[in-house]
Amino acid sequence: MAFNRVRMSKGATHRLQMLKGKTGLTPNILLRIAVCYSLNEPKIPNPEEYDEEGQELNRYTLTGEWDCFYMGLLRERLIADGLDTEKDLFPQFRAHLNRGVFSIFSRIKDLSDFQSLLPMENSATQPVEMNEVEIHDV
Repeated sequence: MAFNRVRMSKGATHRLQMLKGKTGLTPNILLRIAVCYSLNEPKIPNPEEYDEEGQELNRYTLTGEWDCFYMGLLRERLIADGLDTEKDLFPQFRAHLNRGVFSIFSRIKDLSDFQSLLPMENSATQPVEMNEVEIHDV
């Protein structure tokens, strides 16, 4: 399913505006972080929990030059969750976007708090060797 625009919930829109004021980061950067944070949470988000009365966003403004990367991450999550990679792509993108904003909102008071969102097992004590990383076109 192809989509170009996505509408956030009213609550997520309000929290996103407050996060922008607290951190000085633009909404697209905050939303990229929020989506990744949500994708890392184990429970499948329910798209029905989020209204469509908030800000409407252009998908490519949100994901930028990394659109294929974000859609690839989402498709991998859909497969892991046993969901349809086409039919569920848009509703799950919306759900992860909204859930991510709600999730990081309570954890971010200022710009310095973003470090607390990183899982401890990805710390600098476990370096990744460059020859172990493979990059594939999506």
